[in-house]
Amino acid sequence: MARYRRLEGERDEGQIVVQLLNEGDMVKAMIIAHKDTGDTAEPTIFPSEEMDPEEAFRTVENHREMLGDTEVLVKMEVGVEWDPAWGELEG
Repeated sequence: MARYRRLEGERDEGQIVVQLLNEGDMVKAMIIAHKDTGDTAEPTIFPSEEMDPEEAFRTVENHREMLGDTEVLVKMEVGVEWDPAWGELEG
């Protein structure tokens, strides 16, 4: 099972963040990553639209496999509850 930890402060170069948002009575996710240039000041949201959290976590796991051991962090909006089906959240 995939393990994640919460984002504390700002993300560092090489980190990918899954941001979980409340959208009505549903939870949606956005993936925030670095552009290919590696410029941490200009994050890229990929894909640019909100998606289902399960899809977002599958996408980042595939990305992590391609990039090596890239750290994936989770940023949760107030009121979002973690679903253990997404993986294990530390912290």
